[in-house]
Amino acid sequence: MDDEDIRKLPDHCAADFLHTLFHDALQYFENGTNDKQEFLLILSELTDRQAMTYELLEKELRDNIDQVLCKLWNTDSYDEVDIMLSLVVNLGLEECFAQVQNSLHQDNKLDSAIRSEIEETIAEVGEHIANPLHSLERYRQ
Repeated sequence: MDDEDIRKLPDHCAADFLHTLFHDALQYFENGTNDKQEFLLILSELTDRQAMTYELLEKELRDNIDQVLCKLWNTDSYDEVDIMLSLVVNLGLEECFAQVQNSLHQDNKLDSAIRSEIEETIAEVGEHIANPLHSLERYRQ
């Protein structure tokens, strides 16, 4: 799976199609076909399209992504933190969000830009990590 191919997808894709692509992305990463950077870029592109469906990703798939991202979470790279925070928030990844919150207390040498990004994200999300569509619910009829 190549992030270039994913970028070429239309902005609006069927939820079932995206589900398959998310599943494939996990498989390619777990099999070593894609490295961490490629995997995060693919997930980022897919997440952008998932948001356009205005549906939550299926729970089992969301949980699988959550587990993988928990293992990948580190605060050494601002770019990785930025991508992962976007994934965590937009997919509603609860375990990884808890790990993000804990990293503020566990890492005394946390870069100030990374710390600030994490703090802003936590403040923005509040108690609604499980439902990334929360802010849109007021528009529901």
